[in-house]
Amino acid sequence: MFSGLKDFFNNTITDAPAENDQSVAVAVCALLLEIAYADDEFSDSERETIITSVSNQFELNQKDAVTLLEIAEHERNTKTGMFQFTNLIAEKFDRTGKLKIVEALWQVVYSDGYLEAHEDALMHNLANLLGLGHKDLIALKLRVNKQ
Repeated sequence: MFSGLKDFFNNTITDAPAENDQSVAVAVCALLLEIAYADDEFSDSERETIITSVSNQFELNQKDAVTLLEIAEHERNTKTGMFQFTNLIAEKFDRTGKLKIVEALWQVVYSDGYLEAHEDALMHNLANLLGLGHKDLIALKLRVNKQ
């Protein structure tokens, strides 16, 4: 899926067609990275949680998941804001898919054992941008926190 890394960088996420599975995977991974960096620290546990999450969601092997992480990191660092990522996800995923993404975001938040206020605020913002309600956000937060 990600063998054309160099080719991918020549076509940014905003230029790629919405049907492009790579763009969707990059958008999801970029949001996972955004929440991981929300506390100004990207821990090994957060990295492993992201790799596991994208591996499962997009049926990637370890190598491709790491490549996706690198591509998403590049895209995250070159874009301003999260709108292009959340907009693409909101377009491409139904409610169930969005809920799975928010659950993965909470898993990244709690992977380091702490929930900080700015992480919680960012989660509320992301849920809103994805068109999900407060009730869904809190239900997923509680479910992940119990794990």
